[in-house]
This record gives sequence, C-alpha cells and structure tokens, in this order.
Amino acid sequence: MDAHQEYEAGAAAFRAGDAAAGATHLRNAAFAGHAEAQNQLARIYFARLKNRSDLADLESAAQGGDHVALFVLAMSFIDGKLVEKDTEKALAALRLTASQGNTMARSMLES
Repeated sequence: MDAHQEYEAGAAAFRAGDAAAGATHLRNAAFAGHAEAQNQLARIYFARLKNRSDLADLESAAQGGDHVALFVLAMSFIDGKLVEKDTEKALAALRLTASQGNTMARSMLES
C-alpha cells in the first residue's frame, strides 16, 4: 500500500473500532511521509504523554528511528511537558526529525 492507502486504511480501522490496526496503518502512512498521518500520530503520542515512564517510552521510540516520536520530544522541550524547557534540545530534535522526513518539523523550521 502507498502512504495515502495506509492512511485511509487506518482511518477505516479506527472508525470500525479496531484501534490497533488503525494505529499500525497510521504509523505506516506517517513513516512513508503522509503529512496528515504524521500530524495525527503526533497528537496521539502527545496526548498519551502523562508521566516519566511515557517519556522514556517516547525517547526509546525516537532513538529507534521513530521521527514522529522525536518530533513530540521536541515539542515537549518547547512546552516543558515532563521535561525542563530547552530551546537548544528542541531545535536539535526538530532538525534531526526534519532530516528524517518529518513534515511538521520542516514547517516549523521554515517559519
């Protein structure tokens, strides 16, 4: 499936109540460069970020190559969510995730 088909399959799975399949398709679409999938996946990650354990899971995913997780970490450094605000770390994470294909990070760095 291409990125748009993955995104559509994810949306259909969520509508049908299959969150696991929906998340898998959404993640596949996001990693294939689908901008809206990246946006939605980031929102899910950010909403689930409630404690230090969640932060550690997000950091692990980012270190494993999940550029959406890295984008959410950057936003955490900007907002000070579960971490101390740190503009330098946020910018470094945004630059790295943009280089990995994250469209949201690219937009932020270009503005």
